[in-house]
Amino acid sequence: MPVIRNSVILGCAPEVAFDYLSDLRAELDWNPKCESMEKLTEGPVGLGTRYRAKWKSSPFVEVETVAFERPHGWTAHNGGPIEVTFSCRLEPVPEGTRLEASFEPSPHGWFRLVYPLFLVTMRREEKANMAHLRDAVERRAEARG
Repeated sequence: MPVIRNSVILGCAPEVAFDYLSDLRAELDWNPKCESMEKLTEGPVGLGTRYRAKWKSSPFVEVETVAFERPHGWTAHNGGPIEVTFSCRLEPVPEGTRLEASFEPSPHGWFRLVYPLFLVTMRREEKANMAHLRDAVERRAEARG
């Protein structure tokens, strides 16, 4: 299956970006298509943290953090008509942090019929999301001082 890859430079330290973005509830701040992201598990965010999520035009799905390595990166996975594995890697650079994201969708059932159109849309949206994400992270970093 195709993988959608994007990267963006964030004007903050990797720890700041990681602590904010690895809590998937932050997606409500930067993804205009994210309608709901509810943390289901108790305790701090980490390996095994589960969320109940909904994006526009999608059913509710459960998302689980399946890799968590502060401050280097995390991976989340969800089921549904499109199974998605989303990974972020963070690397310090002179300007702050380089975020490298991969979005690996895998269609199931009837969704295979519209999958090519979905990919075109998702490539465009994921690229735009990098700018939204950067702006949200930098606003958060500025607010924290």
